[in-house]
Amino acid sequence: MTLVGIWENAYGSRMTLSAEGDAIAGVYESTTGSTGQYLVSGWQLDSEPTAAAGQPVSLAIEWHSVVEGPADASWNWVSALGGQINIVDGEDSLILSHLMIASSDFEGLADSGVYVDKLTYHRVTDTTPPSGSAEPGVADADDPLSGEWTSADGAMLSILVTPDTENRFGYVSGTLAVEGSETPISGFTDVNATADGLQFQSVSIIASDTEKGVTRSLGGWIELATGVLSLQLLTNHVTAASSNYVQTDIRPLTFEKVTQN
Repeated sequence: MTLVGIWENAYGSRMTLSAEGDAIAGVYESTTGSTGQYLVSGWQLDSEPTAAAGQPVSLAIEWHSVVEGPADASWNWVSALGGQINIVDGEDSLILSHLMIASSDFEGLADSGVYVDKLTYHRVTDTTPPSGSAEPGVADADDPLSGEWTSADGAMLSILVTPDTENRFGYVSGTLAVEGSETPISGFTDVNATADGLQFQSVSIIASDTEKGVTRSLGGWIELATGVLSLQLLTNHVTAASSNYVQTDIRPLTFEKVTQN
């Protein structure tokens, strides 16, 4: 059992996902706020969900559309999601905590902030491949996010940002060291925050820790004036479907840059 296929939530929004090993890629189509197609990156633990134990996952969404359409403030935003696939009444349910990183005001919708939601998706099919794509360009060591970061409690991030070829957004790669383990990361960031005159650069980072049996989702932003990286860390555990209210814990992390890559 994997995340491969199409998933739909109560809002009618859909994710179409594929997998290469434990790495997830796909496209999100929203029916709330903006309309368009948005890239998804993710990780899943290599475990079959059962009634007694779910399958932890972490996902990042980049809200700059990869298809033609009118631009709006949400094109600077990202999301970080974490939770697990559960079997509920014999059907697959994807239950996720959602951090929407609104790094700019969207008149009529939301002021800047980190918005929290709980979303439940149901599998529509497990066979349809995703559509829409973007290609990475040349890595940018000068991006404010690229470099080595450390937090007061010992967590460390090593990050490289690679804008896509059209400079719409940045791909995040590198490593996360937290709770005694180091794991690869992926995700997205807004490479246009400075040019757009924003105070914050949105960041969504995801990881999978097979040794500890969890996935991790980090969402937040760099305050460009101070260079401080503030993230909320979602750690997604294995639970039974009846206990999914304790599947994800959250804690804040504040990082300062050590070096440039």
